[in-house]
Amino acid sequence: MPLDTIESEGHGTSLKARTAFMIVQHENGEWEAISDLSKSVTAEHPASVLDMKFGASEVVSDIEASKQAAITAHQLMAMTAQMQQAAQNKSLADSLKL
Repeated sequence: MPLDTIESEGHGTSLKARTAFMIVQHENGEWEAISDLSKSVTAEHPASVLDMKFGASEVVSDIEASKQAAITAHQLMAMTAQMQQAAQNKSLADSLKL
């Protein structure tokens, strides 16, 4: 795989695709996937294959981390609900013992 930039064929013509997005690296170094292709982007330099590989990897990592955070939050909410139900059951049981 070449380490230089990749030029698209038919530059300047419309490309039909099923879906599309772009990955950009902000000036602060953060990577972001953008689905709004009408957004104007001015790049300091053309992307190399390594830029593409690293940027895509960073975006995938962020997606996986967000997915894991959502799973963890869901599990914590379920555990909290179970603990609240257990506390209510104990409170009811204690009040019935009186």
